[in-house]
Amino acid sequence: MHNLPKNFFNWGTQFLHIAVCPFFFLGFILIYMPFGLGEKLDMGRGLFTLNLMISTTIILGLMAALRVALHYMGRLGRFTWAHYISWCLGEVFVFCLFVALYITLMLGDETPYFSVLAEVLGILYGTLIFPYLILSLALNIGAHRAREREKNNAPADDDSLIRFVDEFKKLRLMIAQSAVLYIQAEENYVNIHYLDGEKVNNYVLRTSMHSLEDTVSRHGIVRCQRSYYVNPVHVQVLRRSENGLHVADLDVPGQPGIPVSRKYYESLAKWL
Repeated sequence: MHNLPKNFFNWGTQFLHIAVCPFFFLGFILIYMPFGLGEKLDMGRGLFTLNLMISTTIILGLMAALRVALHYMGRLGRFTWAHYISWCLGEVFVFCLFVALYITLMLGDETPYFSVLAEVLGILYGTLIFPYLILSLALNIGAHRAREREKNNAPADDDSLIRFVDEFKKLRLMIAQSAVLYIQAEENYVNIHYLDGEKVNNYVLRTSMHSLEDTVSRHGIVRCQRSYYVNPVHVQVLRRSENGLHVADLDVPGQPGIPVSRKYYESLAKWL
């Protein structure tokens, strides 16, 4: 299943759930009095209002604690729709456990806890399904619209732009093909050296040289050594160094000579 949109984990979303779900429960019970709940909470002692308010407070407190936990859980890594649905069902189950315990204590007779729990499960799941569904739908629509805005605001497709993505296929850098000088492998990363105006910058990207091969080759950036790609546009001359190795000198002052292995020398020379 797909990863959950990030807006499900921000603080605003958690506060929205904390505010909406308990008070939806309170309002729904007061207006519709479903499941014969008025009589059950009254307990024949005029305790309806007290029991309803305490039950709502229990849900509010537990919701606050669980939603804070969810906010931090979202930072730990992959969280799918299956995980989120399970979390929401688990939240309501926790509410049921504590509300049922409170009601059992208030009854003060020999009413079995699990009998009360069975009733509370039906009431809370039947009631809270509405705010959970509405909020989830609204958040998903919001995430979809945000993605559409990003897409609409993104620069138009241009073959001269290279889109560098990381190992998770997330776009990290988008620059003109002519701005790239060379790319160097560094363990689990690659270091992209490029022109920003007259200044040379570098961007460290978590990916492999192999993963970049299709992307850069489409834009005319060629491999010149096991750990290097070079942009032939910026190669001023190919020469042999003092130790007999081939080197590509760039047309940008201050840049090091890029090593060229025998395997890639002929293909780079053809580009030049």
